[in-house]
Amino acid sequence: MTSAVRYVSRCRALLLSGLLLGGIGLVVLGALSNTARAQTTPDPDTTRFASNWVGAISLGQTELRVVFRLQTDAQGDLTGTMDSPDQGATDIPISQVLVSEDTLRLRIPSIAGAYVGVYKDSIQAVEGVWVQGGRRLPLTLKSTDEPPVVRRPQEPSLPYPYKSTTVAFRNEEAGITLNGTLTYPADAEGPVPGTVLVAGSGPSNRNAALMGHKPFLVLADALTRRGMAVLRFDERGVGASGGSQEGATTADFATDVVAAVEALSERPEVAENEIGIIGHSEGGLIAPMVAPQSDHVSFLVLLAAPGLPGDVILADQLDRRIRARGGNRRIRSLQKGTQKRIFKILQQDTDSAETVSQLKKVMVQSRGISGEQAINSEVERLMDPWLRFFVTHDPRPTLRTVDVPVLALAGSKDQQVAPDTNQAAIAEALNADDNSDVTVRTLKGLNHLFQTAETGAPDEYGQIEETFAPKAIEIIATWIEEQTGPSTE
Repeated sequence: MTSAVRYVSRCRALLLSGLLLGGIGLVVLGALSNTARAQTTPDPDTTRFASNWVGAISLGQTELRVVFRLQTDAQGDLTGTMDSPDQGATDIPISQVLVSEDTLRLRIPSIAGAYVGVYKDSIQAVEGVWVQGGRRLPLTLKSTDEPPVVRRPQEPSLPYPYKSTTVAFRNEEAGITLNGTLTYPADAEGPVPGTVLVAGSGPSNRNAALMGHKPFLVLADALTRRGMAVLRFDERGVGASGGSQEGATTADFATDVVAAVEALSERPEVAENEIGIIGHSEGGLIAPMVAPQSDHVSFLVLLAAPGLPGDVILADQLDRRIRARGGNRRIRSLQKGTQKRIFKILQQDTDSAETVSQLKKVMVQSRGISGEQAINSEVERLMDPWLRFFVTHDPRPTLRTVDVPVLALAGSKDQQVAPDTNQAAIAEALNADDNSDVTVRTLKGLNHLFQTAETGAPDEYGQIEETFAPKAIEIIATWIEEQTGPSTE
């Protein structure tokens, strides 16, 4: 990551989103303008482009497949959408489809992307260039009747064998109303154990949707089928929830979870003395913050949770990223040195003007960023209250105050929150060796999202069909049942 940008862009806008799912500095190609969609008069050669076109963008050792779905509308013009199957993205609107003789031009403004290619009869394909984020990458497209699709076999289908209802609750401290979904057994004879799901960093909806996956939908479904009530909600400023994430810190998000726990405790379907919190990534920071603030929290499940201060985690992420890109020792030293200087500035209790001045000085001296506009933009990101809180927060003192049972799980291939050091820190803070109510486990072969993975690298997330490893779900469900008693099944 670059200069500690929001916990790997806050753990969600990660991977190659700078290439396909977002980008800056687009070099607009020739005839692609900001005018309304236009096209030359259709002719026999033009109709050849009405098809599904598939190709792959090569990024070193990684390839990302792209699909352009082009069709003719009622006026005879070509329209279409774009998929990025390996990133779990579908139906991205193509705003312009321009055809001139054998040349195809596409514009996708929502991701600042564009494509231009020429149809070659000799290979029956379109040879061209994908342009995004200031990069120009070769992209050859071939027509197919069976384009790749995003498969998520674990997602449940209606009708569900349980009840599902929309709920709204109020965070009076923040003055906002949050909305979510509560699922609970349809045939329970009395109140059942309940849990609140808390997502990782970055704007997240109630399903914790990421890269075409909906891990909280899958987890909530599995737990509800085991006889539990599960509340998952849109974070503030996301989906149906009010408020905004601008200027908010992890501590602010914790107040939202307090409100969620209180709302769950008031539901007649839920046993108010058997309520827990399942927090993933940053959610694993939040859960221990909430436990001492609510009398209703009776257990915690921490998934890929940080156990070390934020600056340590970000430094590890930077080192992993540089190594993955083949950076030598000198490059690693320079990058880590710059990052360390930035963290030291952010951790100082100084006024904003002085902090901004010091950050700009580091930018100039590091020569990593040039130009006043670029420097100001980077400084603005670094001054984000969320990041300043994260790099100064040490979760261990909070963990030491937790007095309810805790299950802490991590994946052995997690490349965002190093499992060895963070799990060890969590175990030590919770005194796991001498505490029978604490279970700390690292699950072999799983990544940060608890998918069965090959390398664990973030660019695999969307390529993996599995949303949440069944073995991890089984461990979570069984452990909760042990804390709350047998299920109602």
